[in-house]
Amino acid sequence: MNIVDLIIKFSSLIIAVGVILSNINKIFAPIYKKITELEKNQCKNFLVDFLARVENKEKVTESQINRAYEVYDHYIKDLNGNSFIKDKWERLMDNIL
Repeated sequence: MNIVDLIIKFSSLIIAVGVILSNINKIFAPIYKKITELEKNQCKNFLVDFLARVENKEKVTESQINRAYEVYDHYIKDLNGNSFIKDKWERLMDNIL
């Protein structure tokens, strides 16, 4: 086997791996998008419920407040959530502490 054959085989291997990875991405991209949508909705549901409790002046523990801050940060920063929740959060959470 000479160097030219080795280069051709190596190039073919690289192209094959590229095609396989491209096809895997096409399969998993819609799944990832759907999971992200579900996660965003779960965060939104949690935050709506939490903010309703705060608005109704129900007692919330320090642990619940800390968890709400974690979920809110994830919702805004990681999931790019920006909706009525952000306005309500800023209005209500300034008064809770």
